[in-house]
Amino acid sequence: MTATLTFDESAAELVLQSFGRDVDKEGYVIDPETGERETTESGEEIHKEHFAGLEEGSIIFLDDDFNTLVDHLKRRREE
Repeated sequence: MTATLTFDESAAELVLQSFGRDVDKEGYVIDPETGERETTESGEEIHKEHFAGLEEGSIIFLDDDFNTLVDHLKRRREE
């Protein structure tokens, strides 16, 4: 069974914290243990305003860029 969590921008930090991530002073998603910014598969840093989700069973971050979301859907179809 797959669970889907839908949230608006105001809950982004809470959602990130529930997955063990935080937001730095500039609003970018970080790993609190290392302080390093998280990136998409294409290597782009993710600002909390553009955080769109995480892929199931991973720590692959999705931003709200159309191409990122299309790539995610293509991967899901292949599974």
